[in-house]
Amino acid sequence: MTQTPLALNNRLRWYLSTVIVMSIVLPAIFVSAIEIYSRFRTETTVRSHEQAEALLKVLQEGLTPPLWSFIPENAQDLINGVALNNAVLKIQVLDNQAKPFVEYKKTNYDSIARSKNFISKSGDVVRNGKLIGIISLEYSLVPARDAAFSDSIRILIIIATQIVVSLTVILFFINRRVTEPLGHIQKAAREISQHNFDIDIPAMHNDEFADVALELNNMKTALSTSIFQLEDRVEQRTGDLLQLNKELTLMIEKLEGAKDNLVETEKLAALGALVAGVSHELNTPIGNGRVMASSLHESANKLASDFNAGTMTRSQFENSLKEILEGSNLIERNLLKAINLVQSFKQIAVDRTSDKRRTFMVNEFLIEIQATMLHIFKATPHTLEVELTDDVELNSYPGVLSQVISNLINNALMHGLEYSEGGRVTIKVIPHVTSLDILICDNGIGMEADIKKRIFEPFFTTKLGKGGSGLGLHIVHNLTTATLGGRLQVQSSPNNGTMISLAIPVEAPEQAVA
Repeated sequence: MTQTPLALNNRLRWYLSTVIVMSIVLPAIFVSAIEIYSRFRTETTVRSHEQAEALLKVLQEGLTPPLWSFIPENAQDLINGVALNNAVLKIQVLDNQAKPFVEYKKTNYDSIARSKNFISKSGDVVRNGKLIGIISLEYSLVPARDAAFSDSIRILIIIATQIVVSLTVILFFINRRVTEPLGHIQKAAREISQHNFDIDIPAMHNDEFADVALELNNMKTALSTSIFQLEDRVEQRTGDLLQLNKELTLMIEKLEGAKDNLVETEKLAALGALVAGVSHELNTPIGNGRVMASSLHESANKLASDFNAGTMTRSQFENSLKEILEGSNLIERNLLKAINLVQSFKQIAVDRTSDKRRTFMVNEFLIEIQATMLHIFKATPHTLEVELTDDVELNSYPGVLSQVISNLINNALMHGLEYSEGGRVTIKVIPHVTSLDILICDNGIGMEADIKKRIFEPFFTTKLGKGGSGLGLHIVHNLTTATLGGRLQVQSSPNNGTMISLAIPVEAPEQAVA
């Protein structure tokens, strides 16, 4: 069933919103919960103990003279002052004979004491090495918990506000930069599919969507011209041809179209894997850079705070400067890694969507292919390795060669390593004077002789009914021989793995790409 551009945009917006919520809101809630719990525990337990200890120390020092001179009235004044602290429930002072000297109880002491929401502290009063009294202090946790609860509510409100504002800004930019351009492109594609070639596809921003709009405009123009030319050609045909000749001609056209469609399908499948590789490989360096940028921002704020407060020391400044320099270097390395990945993936994407001939270095070319396929191997227990030798410059068709090598690697992964644990696919290069051998080896289950001699036949597959069409290696063979001017050789035996040798000339033959 065909979906409208509005439905597609809504689905994309829902998907992006879900991803953003999962990646921003959930971590924020988790971190906030930890922070609130830590602050609550510190305020109610640790700080209450510290304050009670401080009050006990004040009482020990202040009650020494009254206990020594045995004047309870002097002690009462100090206790009344300490009791102004709302958390103080009870203060009891005994003399050196353990007899009551002076005592204080809060008005609602009995009800609070039954709840057991308090801590008890006691200490000796000593003068000249002699025990002259004992002090007991009961300190309530309720005020500290109330204050901590209020702080937690305030923190939750601040975090919720930050999340709402962040999500609003992010979704606004996604809507402007992604969903709206996609909506225009989808609408234009729908009009073109209905043979409305008068529509113009706008480029809202100078980005990748603008490139897509430009290419779609070019495609529209070419398609319109082709349709009109086809109509003129049909009108010029005569009805003198025999029915048999017409049927044969139609059969040939269908076969040629099927062949082209198969080749284009393989290209699009490889391009889809490339896009997945871009997303997966760019996630790590960009994530690292973002984390370090946040850390540097906190360090800079701390440095500015210390500077403004006049508490910054030389060592603090040097440590902060060192941290900022190291963080900047890390951000720069991750950004450079992301740039290199984008450039590599961009070149491969251009090659796979184009049949143009150009010169390129084989080592860099194989490393780029490895990078685009690593995400596939990460989902398996297998590895993909490239063994490089002296670099060789090829004047060939990188898009076709990339498609051939990618298909051979996928075939090794799907068939050779299907029942293996910890398998390995290795790409080796053997240069010659005017040619180059590229070996794709696996240590999988291998093949029987009767299967090995038929693997390049069309529609032959060992995965019949399981998604195998039997055309993958047949297309590889045709591209290798017809376009690259090379040949394929297979060495394999049961339980000894498989090695496919791709021998191609350094200078590809001059001919049109099929």
